[in-house]
Amino acid sequence: MSLSQLETLLFWTAIIIYGITLLIVVMYYWNTRYKGSNYLRNDEIPLRYFIQKQVDGSGKTIGYECLLRTQNEQGKWVLPKDLESLPLQRVIFLLEKTFESLSNEHLTVSINLTYNQIMSRDFRYFVRWAITKVAPMRFAVEFSADELNRNFNKRRLRHQIQMGRSYGMRFAINNVGSSLNDLKRTEWLLPETDILKASMSSFRKESPDEWLDLNLQFWNKLAKENQIELILVGIENDEDEQLAEKLQIDSRQGYLFGRPENIQERTVKNER
Repeated sequence: MSLSQLETLLFWTAIIIYGITLLIVVMYYWNTRYKGSNYLRNDEIPLRYFIQKQVDGSGKTIGYECLLRTQNEQGKWVLPKDLESLPLQRVIFLLEKTFESLSNEHLTVSINLTYNQIMSRDFRYFVRWAITKVAPMRFAVEFSADELNRNFNKRRLRHQIQMGRSYGMRFAINNVGSSLNDLKRTEWLLPETDILKASMSSFRKESPDEWLDLNLQFWNKLAKENQIELILVGIENDEDEQLAEKLQIDSRQGYLFGRPENIQERTVKNER
């Protein structure tokens, strides 16, 4: 075999190996994504939205947050492991009865959506359906600040949020924390934001010497400067509520005011 023939053989061998490797990677990625994207698409998996109320400083109910739960083998309702895989079509099906169980008051009802759900082609229909369904209540979509760590299309996400708000949807960023990174990753979205939600768990110090880049007062001031509603969540005791009073944060949510409730189950019991 001549040198040129050997070079040709080695070249095509490398091409074939590269092609096989690429095929294996693509198949593995597709298989992983396919399994993940179908977890909550299975109608046999029991899902239900629980609600947790939000109150003002006087204890009056001002809104509800819808929290997705799945039933495990022990019969307990727990947080699903893969929220990304829930299509908006099934969200609508699940929310239908939940919304019907809520009282028709001028409150705000909110729901957490993932990046993929907001970017879905069904998002426009979902927003219009939800706004009509909950009227006269206001409808809000919550987006976790933790998701802003990932790589995504900022321009497209902003467009989707602006589109939803043009129909009357309120937009909330959930779980803003005590790190400077929390500010950096949310700052660009503030012009499109109606609500910021800060959790007490992110601002509790394990020791007096622990340093926090940002405190609750920072987010309180930022919210007021941008005419954004700040909701303090994770309020578990009187001490947490006293802090909310001290900082004059009027919108509150947490176990102190009520745990997430299976409102459909309550409605059935009341009908009996």
